[in-house]
Amino acid sequence: MAVGRDLSLANRLIAALPAIERALFIEHCELVELRLGALANQAVFRQRSAYFPIDGFIGVVVRAGGMPEAQAALVGNEGMFPTALVLGVTDGGFGFWVQGAGRAFRIDHGALRLLLGENESLLKVLSRYVAACQLQLALQAVCLHHHTVGQRLARWLLMTRDRAHSIELFLTHPVLARMVGARRESVSRAASMLEQRGLISYRHGYVMLVDEAGLEKTSCACYRASLLTYEQMLGLAGTPREAHPVLIRVGR
Repeated sequence: MAVGRDLSLANRLIAALPAIERALFIEHCELVELRLGALANQAVFRQRSAYFPIDGFIGVVVRAGGMPEAQAALVGNEGMFPTALVLGVTDGGFGFWVQGAGRAFRIDHGALRLLLGENESLLKVLSRYVAACQLQLALQAVCLHHHTVGQRLARWLLMTRDRAHSIELFLTHPVLARMVGARRESVSRAASMLEQRGLISYRHGYVMLVDEAGLEKTSCACYRASLLTYEQMLGLAGTPREAHPVLIRVGR
């Protein structure tokens, strides 16, 4: 498939590959649209393909024992999913759904496994990314136990901004509650607190980040720790944080 060089560099994992290996990888991919709300509860996507987002992003959720699903991570153009395919596992147990519509490179899991066996650079980059994801999942567990709802909400808003490349977000109440791991009432109080402090503007599913620096100060240390983990494991700067004048519709 012929894809412009600009798009081949849009996903930061693919961009980290040497030019020859990157071109070979792209030849095995197809460019697809990530439609809002898609992939949820569809195991076929986890079993057959890996996705490398370009300008869309997805939420990684966990479902267990009949409990409400909880969000474990966000994946944008800094990463790929599902990471289980890097390990040769076709069902890693996570659920995925598109929170920000956009495009992604999709590669069949068989082609991915073949390339991982032949391409040392690809194996190194994706193995390090898997290790970074494991550390970030552990960090998420610590965050839930030790930080307030307000701190966690600030963190998830910043994480969403990084992947949406926008300070304007459409986030429904159920999405915010799932992200933060708290009841809707608690999230509403935390959002009101952030708004009263002049950090965000929040109206019926619409969030604008008014004071990004202030929001980072309010966030728990897990936000910066997550960026540092990515940088240390892959030798790349943390997820892009520049806000661009675009609107990304986020929600279910």
